[in-house]
Amino acid sequence: MIEVVRASESNLPDIGRLWWEFMLFHEAIDPKWAAREGSIPHFLENHVSRFTRSDDGLVLVALENGTAVGYSLSEVQGPIPISLKQEKWGYIDQMAVTGSHRRRGVGEKMLGEIMAWFKSKGIYRIELDLTARNSVSYSFWRKHGFKDYMHRLFLDSK
Repeated sequence: MIEVVRASESNLPDIGRLWWEFMLFHEAIDPKWAAREGSIPHFLENHVSRFTRSDDGLVLVALENGTAVGYSLSEVQGPIPISLKQEKWGYIDQMAVTGSHRRRGVGEKMLGEIMAWFKSKGIYRIELDLTARNSVSYSFWRKHGFKDYMHRLFLDSK
């Protein structure tokens, strides 16, 4: 049975391992996502810690019999210093499920916890970014009601 809980310090090594798998998955889609060897500590210390130290951050881990099979990073963002009417919104920074557990409801369970947390904070608009070529992720988010909102273009002029 899958249990989704707030991550603790003891979950950080597993989150690092899952992040590395997440990065290898993305590297296979687009080599731009190739992570540097030895970057797990940097990811944990400089990225994950931002979410764990903030009242506006949420780090979840999905456990099956005590083994981490997924994680997510979410936060409340805004307001930005221009005159938009919308002051705050939710942002799902990352959600990853190990390959052997995809399409088994793990992501859906994590998403339910994320959405409940945002609702408890009075947040009803949720945004996220995903790699354009990641059809697995795109299908998941569309299935759960997310819609296209913005496109980011790039030019590699090498």
